[in-house]
Amino acid sequence: MVFRIELRRSIAPWAGLALVVVALGFLFLLSGPWWKVPAPWTGNTTTTALWLRFLMVFLWPIAVGAGAIQGMRDSRSGVVELLSTTSRPGWHRALRLAGAVGALSALGLVLVFVVGLGEVLGHGGFVSASFLPVLVVGLLSVVAGSWVGLAIGRLLPHPLTAPAMAVLTLVVSVLVWASGALSGKYSRFGLLTPVFGEPQGMLTTTATSVDLGQAVWFAGLAATGFLLLAANSARARVLGLLPVVAGAAIALPVFPASADGLLAPDGIAAQKVCDGPICVSRAHEDRLAALAGPGREALAMLAKLPGAPTRIEELTVPSSVIDRPDRDPGVVHLDFQLNNELLKADASALRVAVLSGAGLPGCTPPSHGDPSDLGARMIAAGYFTGELKQLPEYGGSWYRDKSGRIEQAWQTFHALPADVQFARIVALRHVLLTCQGDPLDTLVPGALR
Repeated sequence: MVFRIELRRSIAPWAGLALVVVALGFLFLLSGPWWKVPAPWTGNTTTTALWLRFLMVFLWPIAVGAGAIQGMRDSRSGVVELLSTTSRPGWHRALRLAGAVGALSALGLVLVFVVGLGEVLGHGGFVSASFLPVLVVGLLSVVAGSWVGLAIGRLLPHPLTAPAMAVLTLVVSVLVWASGALSGKYSRFGLLTPVFGEPQGMLTTTATSVDLGQAVWFAGLAATGFLLLAANSARARVLGLLPVVAGAAIALPVFPASADGLLAPDGIAAQKVCDGPICVSRAHEDRLAALAGPGREALAMLAKLPGAPTRIEELTVPSSVIDRPDRDPGVVHLDFQLNNELLKADASALRVAVLSGAGLPGCTPPSHGDPSDLGARMIAAGYFTGELKQLPEYGGSWYRDKSGRIEQAWQTFHALPADVQFARIVALRHVLLTCQGDPLDTLVPGALR
């Protein structure tokens, strides 16, 4: 009964509603990066949860500010002295108030995730239980933030307390996000907030050390918020700080030492599913049947090259349009995360994708759209198939601007004697493996001059 009363007369429903409105407003009204490759929020339930963690930049300040507003209720009503004379322990009232505010705030985040789950199902995305650690830590952080806000609002019942706490939390959250996403400066202390940068792939999740450390930290922060809310003496308030100190002492050594340890492969979505030498992730298992036939044909064509690749595997590491792709002389890597054209490519396009660059990716980041790199890999695929085709990959639109010169280079290359063509394809593989030299100039000297 008392809990239901708190649900009606507290800010709890409005706090939860604010989280829902702000989160869904960002996701549906702004064409942000969450709609795009390599990590669309509809591609995998774990990716959906990671996008919610990114939105904590804005959601956490709401939880803290709403808690601070509610924490000032007794002071604004002038009943602090009256309540202190009652026989019921202070933690009884604190439990019901904190429970109402924390539960409704967490429920708001759950509702946003449920909407995301519906989007994943509606778009044919991948569903697994890997999202649970990411979402649970996010829920724990929202509860901890709202309880800390309650405690600060009770201890500092000033009209500026709530907006000051919300703004301060927002500033800290933005700084934590910016330091990781923009400057790349990693600090363990940044993980004391629930904020994460944008997901860089739909086959990754947070590392176990991150989940465990943050769970301990936010549990300690929540305990401190509750104890300070219930405390009626200076001694109780000092003792109430122990959980947050203990949480930080445990969590900071558990956090990874560098940014490389923040993410790990999604143990379910990134699991390899193979048909002989052809492997894709479970998230893209439907592509295995389409890739198996043309993949084997392409490997057979490449087999005449010295040190030819013998396997085709999907890249499961986080993808980036600004970093040089990984390469392995014995493996042809396909990136279904970044090159979403491959998700709908037919057998012919998949064969070209495997044969491009004689089985090797370019040496420039995909976002650069380097015509020499792109042209050389197109011509290499044409060497095996007998015709020049555009590559089904990110940055392929650059071909339209340079199509004339690349087609001219192809005609020149195609007119060369067979032994010369073979020797130059072998030389191209060396250039693409070492990333030393000009790829197109290796095949057709002076092609772009």
